[in-house]
Amino acid sequence: MNVIQGIKGFLGTSLVDFPGRVAAVVFLSGCNMHCPFCHNALLLGEEGGLEDLRLDEVIGAINRRRKLLDGIVVTGGEPTCHAQLTYLLRSLRTTQLTIKLDTNGLRANILKVLCKERLVDYVAVDIKTTPERYPALLQAPPDAAEQIRETVAGLKTTSGIHYEFRTTCVPGLVTEQDIMAIARLIEGAPAYYLQQYMPIHVTHPDLKDRPPYPREVLERFQELARPFVREIGLRNL
Repeated sequence: MNVIQGIKGFLGTSLVDFPGRVAAVVFLSGCNMHCPFCHNALLLGEEGGLEDLRLDEVIGAINRRRKLLDGIVVTGGEPTCHAQLTYLLRSLRTTQLTIKLDTNGLRANILKVLCKERLVDYVAVDIKTTPERYPALLQAPPDAAEQIRETVAGLKTTSGIHYEFRTTCVPGLVTEQDIMAIARLIEGAPAYYLQQYMPIHVTHPDLKDRPPYPREVLERFQELARPFVREIGLRNL
């Protein structure tokens, strides 16, 4: 349990990454998309120059904080692209902490296995915009829409796994029509969160000077989605 290639970051304590919990955060590199508004662009590939962290040191750091923590978040990048994700999650299970996985939902079969084997307790799925728009806007695989729909259906039918969906509301990429399409797709979900776009870490020059939506626009999006989900919230305002 030494170096697992792709563990590129570790945050010992977070109050914002796992709803209702104090969590440690493990960052994995690699992704199957290239979002122009990615806030962790250094994790998209090896070109970021970040060194791999030792898994035993990460687990040791978690265990030293054990009395302060009640959760672990595995994020990225895209964790389901990680070749040793199952091994990593089994290793993190030794801490006996609740595990949350952040994912873009484009590897539905992998997520299905992780849920079936109870390697995760909470799943947060980022739905960037209307799934059919993914290949053109996000450099996503051509089957992105199919994968997202399969992920949504799988979570709805998997018992014992808590989950949420969330959308970062990037002007031009997320419109009222997109919010309605996403809300209908996830209808019946326990939670859907609309996140404010913050043009700080962007990889496309067209977005660098694009201001976020004003609060009233996000509140309108919230009202549009409200009839479809049990809980609808705003984040990062």
